[in-house]
Amino acid sequence: MCEKIDVLNRDNFVYRLKDLVSILAEKKQGCCFAIDGAWGSGKTFVLEWFESIIKDEQLEETADNKYFVFHYDCWKYDYYEESAIAIVAAMLDATDKELSIFPEDVENGVKIAWKTTKRTLGKIAGEFCKNKIGIDLVEIASDAAEAQGEADENDFDSLYGFKRALEEARAGIREIAADKTVVIVVDELDRCAPTYSIKVLERLHHIFNDLQNVIVIVSMDKKQLEHSIKEIYGDIDVDIYLRKFISFKVTLDNGIATNYLDKYKSYTSMFEIEDAQKTMIEEFFGNIMLDLDMRTQERIFRKAEIVHELIKYNNYTDCSIMTFEILYLTVSLKQSSKGLEWLSRIWGAHFGDLERKLGKKYYNILNEYGKNVRINQRSENVWNLDATLIGKTFFWLANLYYKYNNGICGHYSYYVQDEDYIELVHRFADLINIIDID
Repeated sequence: MCEKIDVLNRDNFVYRLKDLVSILAEKKQGCCFAIDGAWGSGKTFVLEWFESIIKDEQLEETADNKYFVFHYDCWKYDYYEESAIAIVAAMLDATDKELSIFPEDVENGVKIAWKTTKRTLGKIAGEFCKNKIGIDLVEIASDAAEAQGEADENDFDSLYGFKRALEEARAGIREIAADKTVVIVVDELDRCAPTYSIKVLERLHHIFNDLQNVIVIVSMDKKQLEHSIKEIYGDIDVDIYLRKFISFKVTLDNGIATNYLDKYKSYTSMFEIEDAQKTMIEEFFGNIMLDLDMRTQERIFRKAEIVHELIKYNNYTDCSIMTFEILYLTVSLKQSSKGLEWLSRIWGAHFGDLERKLGKKYYNILNEYGKNVRINQRSENVWNLDATLIGKTFFWLANLYYKYNNGICGHYSYYVQDEDYIELVHRFADLINIIDID
């Protein structure tokens, strides 16, 4: 079971991915395919959830697990110069993790299977070490020649040793895949240096290509990978190049976010939120974060939490302060500027440059919110405010650019019961200018 909250409604994608792997496993078909998603789209979350599901899949005839699942975090293991060794090391670590679940006095079919797998992987690792893969083979062979007076010419051929190690690796993987489907999940390829990313793809191909009952799933951002490939090989046809390694890809979009109140509970719990307001807040957050990837959204909420923790006092917990903070941070990020005076009066003029910059759909969403916070016109350019959650959100924004005086602030009329709230929003805007969150 996935412990993290599915804020992007990925359950359908994850279970379709499981079905796809199940079909390949039933046919004992070897395959390497990609999950293609932009940076921050939640690929790691999806893969971890997928792994937790298929690890519990069982064979009907034996009640044993159907899969050997290995997670290979390329970035975590990139200190290995040779990525073939990194792959085997990751598989060994995954095996140790599975074995650690069982008490020492328990011996069952699942544990025995993992013990056998560990022995086989150990032999593969030993073959790489024996052939000194990833080390200067010529230097080692020269040292050996000086010591022994002569050396086999193959000792000088690093490719010979590497070829032999790869053959042993493939034979070992075949042995492991004879009983269960082997699933290799390759994550964080995008975080590696271009040369290492390409080497990982090539080594995956060298070790696993055309092996029956072995499924390799590569998480990648194709656009990012294209830059890496062209940096190494020049202006080549990237699609043709990738076909050498990847049979097909499954696209993961940015998703439609929900469950903000639960996912960011450490922040949202600072505010008093009535049950009747929850749906409105979820819809508001979803709209103003349109097209932002998950990692960017996480950064926004983390920054809001840190800054609010610094400025809060006397338990000022009106949740319109929360929606103001997230609105201010999000739109500032989208327009690459903290000048949002225009947003406090978006209904009163057309800002063509900002519409082009933010996109028509997003601009219209903000425009609709701005229109709906007004009840009726009190005087020229001053409107009575709809003192609901969103109305107060826009009122706090206006206080950053207009002075509040006797119920009037900018284009809004609204009597603030506690003017310390106005000081609170000013302190928030001041602090976000000097605090940066990575």
